[in-house]
Amino acid sequence: MKQKAFTLIELLVVVAIIGILAAVGVVAYNGYTASAKKSATKANHKMITKMIGSKGIQCSIGGDIEYTDFNGAVKTMNCPVSIENFIGYMNQTIYGLKFSSPYGTPNASWCRLNVTNCSPPGYMSACPSHPDQLGYLSVFKISSNKIKVCSNLEYKSGATVYLEDTIGYE
Repeated sequence: MKQKAFTLIELLVVVAIIGILAAVGVVAYNGYTASAKKSATKANHKMITKMIGSKGIQCSIGGDIEYTDFNGAVKTMNCPVSIENFIGYMNQTIYGLKFSSPYGTPNASWCRLNVTNCSPPGYMSACPSHPDQLGYLSVFKISSNKIKVCSNLEYKSGATVYLEDTIGYE
């Protein structure tokens, strides 16, 4: 009686082919995840910039504007308010809505998207320049009537690439 089976060479060829396919798949997967993280950072930046812009316009018209405090409770601010107070309310809102970096949290004190310290929250006053702050965002005053929203998009060729928008505040 003759038995049929795979030879050792045939099995090694199959294992080698599977290994090559897996290596190609891992490289492609890493590219997809990096692209997804950049896209999520762009989406966060765009959403937050639009929120701040619309609340700024509402505040310039007058009346009460809702914001979220750093505990997540919805509160009301009475407009008009100074640009410094408005930025403070917007930073609280970003923190209170629990936005987080799509790249994760490399440092325990950077627990939210727009802070360098979480207990109590310490909001950034310049663009997030640390290479580990990928996906982080800052909202700060650049003049008496202009607010800057700045996101750390990526660290490439030894330099930080930012998304930046300026919002007028009257």
